[in-house]
Amino acid sequence: MNAVTIVILAGILGGLCWFLVPFALRQRAERRLAALCKAKRAIVLTYDDGPGATLTPQLLDLLSESGVHATFFVLGQNAKAAPDLVRRLVQEGHEVGSHTYDHTNAWKVSPIRAARDVDAGVATVAKLGGDRNLFRPPYGKLTLAGLIAGLRRGFRYGWWTLDSRDSWDRRPMAEVLADLKAQGGGVVLMHDLDEYKDTTGDLSHIDYVLQLTTKLIALAKSDGYQVMRLGDLDAKAGKA
Repeated sequence: MNAVTIVILAGILGGLCWFLVPFALRQRAERRLAALCKAKRAIVLTYDDGPGATLTPQLLDLLSESGVHATFFVLGQNAKAAPDLVRRLVQEGHEVGSHTYDHTNAWKVSPIRAARDVDAGVATVAKLGGDRNLFRPPYGKLTLAGLIAGLRRGFRYGWWTLDSRDSWDRRPMAEVLADLKAQGGGVVLMHDLDEYKDTTGDLSHIDYVLQLTTKLIALAKSDGYQVMRLGDLDAKAGKA
């Protein structure tokens, strides 16, 4: 085997490790989350990308009226624009983590840029009273560098087990509910930014999220599930 071949093989192996190691650890963490939800008959409501000026207040009213708490992964730029909403999230007992500052996809940018986006988002969340260790990567994408940095900082990764796809190709609500029942509970991914350009269906994004949240809470009450925050499920559940 000549030197060129060795270099090529080393590059391929390094590239695979760069993306596949974090992906494999994420899969393991999600399986553990699913098992915890099933064992505890838990439904965890999680919302990304907010706060939204219109949706988030309505969502907070709904959660308050229902007597349940959720987990929010806010974008730093949106949190900075609406700090009172983030403070309200914290004051009303919801869990608030970071989703970076401007939603950078770590697979598509340099490690330095990705790290800066993570740092800026975490700093904004912490300043407003959120949890600086709770983090959900945009698109669920991590590189090996990001994973190592996160583990060093004690990050709890906010993975999910059921994606409503409300922000891009939304699923019928009945299908989401059926999958959740089949799994025996789960961590549901939704978004509380007001609007998305690429969603489909007759309902607006706001109405879809509010209605789905209402149905999930109703399912919990009728079928004996507990609605809880991600951290209540297991403080270590999100660690890769």
